[in-house]
Amino acid sequence: MHRLRFASFNILASLFGAFSIMTVVPFLQIIFNLNPSSASPKPSLAAQTGLLNEANTWLRLQIIEWGSFYSLVFFSCMLVVMFLLKNLSLYIAFTGLSHMRAGISKHLRDLMYHKLLKLPMSFYSSERKGDLITRATNDVREVEWSFIGVLEMVLKHPFMLLIPFGLLFYISWQLTLFVVIVLPLSGYIISRLAKKLKKAARLGTEKLGDVISQFEETLGGIKIIKAFNAEGKSSQHFDEKNNDHFRLTKKVLKREYAASPLSEFMGSIVISSILIFAGRLILKNDFGLSGEMFIMYIAMFSQLIPPAKALSENYFRLEKGMASMERINDILDAEDGIHEMANTKEVVDFKENLTFKNVSFSYNTSTPVLKEINLVIHKGEKVALVGSSGAGKSTMADLVLRFHNPVSGAILYDGMDIKELSLKGYRNKIAVVTQEPILFNDTVENNLKLGNPNATYLEMVAAAKQANAHSFIEIMDDGYQSLVGERGGKLSGGQKQRLTIARAILSNPEILVLDEATSALDSESEKLVNDALEKLMENRTSIIIAHRLSTIQNADKIVVLEHGKIVETGTHQELIQKQGIYNSLYKLQSLG
Repeated sequence: MHRLRFASFNILASLFGAFSIMTVVPFLQIIFNLNPSSASPKPSLAAQTGLLNEANTWLRLQIIEWGSFYSLVFFSCMLVVMFLLKNLSLYIAFTGLSHMRAGISKHLRDLMYHKLLKLPMSFYSSERKGDLITRATNDVREVEWSFIGVLEMVLKHPFMLLIPFGLLFYISWQLTLFVVIVLPLSGYIISRLAKKLKKAARLGTEKLGDVISQFEETLGGIKIIKAFNAEGKSSQHFDEKNNDHFRLTKKVLKREYAASPLSEFMGSIVISSILIFAGRLILKNDFGLSGEMFIMYIAMFSQLIPPAKALSENYFRLEKGMASMERINDILDAEDGIHEMANTKEVVDFKENLTFKNVSFSYNTSTPVLKEINLVIHKGEKVALVGSSGAGKSTMADLVLRFHNPVSGAILYDGMDIKELSLKGYRNKIAVVTQEPILFNDTVENNLKLGNPNATYLEMVAAAKQANAHSFIEIMDDGYQSLVGERGGKLSGGQKQRLTIARAILSNPEILVLDEATSALDSESEKLVNDALEKLMENRTSIIIAHRLSTIQNADKIVVLEHGKIVETGTHQELIQKQGIYNSLYKLQSLG
């Protein structure tokens, strides 16, 4: 509907524009006081122009009847009306375009956002946040402009070219045929320049992603930059990236700005060629076209230059937009991390155990992270995963959360492969508390209800009390409606962690995944958080990623990982007695 409206009113605008140019003929006849008695045209002129010659005869008769001054006033008014109708048609056409223009940006952002939610965690480890933000902003804007250009190329400019061109062909087919032969030269030159623009445009947007990434990293690490007097180094890195983007942007803009003057210059060459060709025919008296009709021809031809110029600019815009669309498609075409099976099973309450059966995993084919893991976690058990950095602890937790699927083997939930279960239903049974508290720039209530949006106010308060969070929430300016700031910036470290624990309690999970949640806290906060964690783990199956071994001595089972393999399993006392890797790690931390 909107495209039809856009095309229809552009056709009307083109017609009104052509009619406005045709008023040139009576103006010339009035101003130059052509002899009205010569109403009967020469046979050759009538043969060449047909209806146009009859219209010319009518105009001369009207000038005789009305008089020169009143005829001038009449045709001046006609000119104003034609331009009014032309521009009114263009306005109506572009109001229809506004819906499509806003819609394409909205649609692309919708697609990108929902795709980003589906992509695997490995995707984010290889992509910079700043570059992803650039694709969702700058690249989407370029595609929007490119889309408008395509619509104009298809639904506007062809009519603005074809209608005047058809009239030109009717006035003089010989002269118009000459124009058709000359025009392709300018099109070829412009297309060659546009192809070079696309490559430079893509590089330019990639460099913009580097600049935004540097901004994002600086804002996130401003404390460290200042503490280590690294402002100079940071400025140097930023200046290098910003200068690279500046040089590429300058190159893109130079080529983009070349489109308009180049097309206009090529148009002047075409007009000059027409004047030479037509002048030669007129001088030889074998052209069959009057002087005023030839001037109208030139005026009509001049109307071809703006749409031809815009067409070349839109072609440049299209090439630039295609470069941005390729970057957007890199996200949209990326493979989703987790695919649900066609007929997934409903997830029932957890009753028996969670089992790793010969599980192996690698982020790439050359480096295995987990090798043949076999482990049974019984309902209600507290199982701690320990080991040096890179041993595979976090990867095991990520597999439980189904951020990835095992390369081989299976994880069984009460005997059922978790790949056969509904992903949403399965994750509803799990909650996670990470080492770094993750909160969103929203109210306390909305952060707490993230995993259980239907929770009542009383349930939310009960969860906050259980997590030792209610006391500081109720003294905030707006209580549970208070904003926590970006990444919880308005709260202390201990307060943020207690909110994430309250969030986990409110979701009422059956399985908990806990990354060491107290490692970055002061003693007072650590005591409050540990107390909240103990309440959280009551009567729940817990998988604890342990960095400080002193915090997991009461675990029902401690699993020691080394180079992706389970090397020891037992309670704290059993592993101490074995005098193995766990005992060495424990002594090392005790000495520290």
